[in-house]
Amino acid sequence: MQEHSEASETPADPVSWVLANHEVRQTNSTEFLYEHMESQSGRQLTDVYVPFNAADDGHFRGIARSLDYALHTNGGRVLDFGPGDGWPSLALAPYVKEIVGVDGAQRRVEVCEQNARRMGIGNARFLRVEPGKPLPFSAGSFDAVVAASSIEQTPDPKATLAELHRVLKPGGVLRMDYEPLGYYRGGREHEVWLAGMSNHETRLVLFDRHIDEEYARHVGLVLPMSKADVKAVFARHGVAVSYAAMTEPLLRDLVGRTVEAGTWRTQHPSCRTWLTWLREVGFSCAKATYDGHSFARVLVERIPRDQRPKDREAIEEYLRPIVQTMIELEAPPPARPDGWEPMITARK
Repeated sequence: MQEHSEASETPADPVSWVLANHEVRQTNSTEFLYEHMESQSGRQLTDVYVPFNAADDGHFRGIARSLDYALHTNGGRVLDFGPGDGWPSLALAPYVKEIVGVDGAQRRVEVCEQNARRMGIGNARFLRVEPGKPLPFSAGSFDAVVAASSIEQTPDPKATLAELHRVLKPGGVLRMDYEPLGYYRGGREHEVWLAGMSNHETRLVLFDRHIDEEYARHVGLVLPMSKADVKAVFARHGVAVSYAAMTEPLLRDLVGRTVEAGTWRTQHPSCRTWLTWLREVGFSCAKATYDGHSFARVLVERIPRDQRPKDREAIEEYLRPIVQTMIELEAPPPARPDGWEPMITARK
């Protein structure tokens, strides 16, 4: 009898349990999360929030990451699809004629504008476009498009690719990064994330990732309490915050405190799927390549500190030919989505 009681306390699928036992509205990640975040990056962006430090390994890698995108732009007019707090828009501004960032969340647009003003950047502008809606630009408006893990957050990623193709000039380039679900294989398919919006509100999100099927289900609960107080609720049930700890009594406790609940689904194509879609929507060439950031991560660990470039200009001069070489090297997509996947370049 005790064994049956313990088993019945733990739902086989907490996401489905919430959907079946609470009123949950359809939403999306932009509306439920990004519209409410003071900082999508956790105020960690170099130069935007954190002063540049040439001795910091992360900042060394950050220059390589910026160069990766910049070297695809040809210095022209560039669209940043989903800039968040201003990445990579604000990092690319010194390299291009104009950068235009579009985001589905008005809060993100306002943060980007504030950051650009504070940094004295005059060739960047930002505007809100409702997720899934056509971009407010005529065909052939941009020399390049950059997208840093943003396309998969849209309602129809393949349709988004077609829209990005439309606004590119003939010969224009899309450089995109994305979130491969294979990164979560082996124990992180199901997770709980607490996003503390203020001392009075926390958004708890349940992730149900289906890696081989390339999609994720999400359920989000809005709790009128601090992140610390939410953790205390878990503690009163004798568990730390985790998906596996979501027993039925704990779920009932959390749902009973919830003032709003939402659910949404996102597609997370693997590299092979992205490449197929890019060709199907009209790109003349689409290929996976190595990236400057990953190479710089290895490189910086192998350069003795007394031999490293000492300032931003020297680091960029050192990294530029290396990054240019890496982004031209085609990387074979993995046969099975499992961890790292290469970045993608597509040409109209």
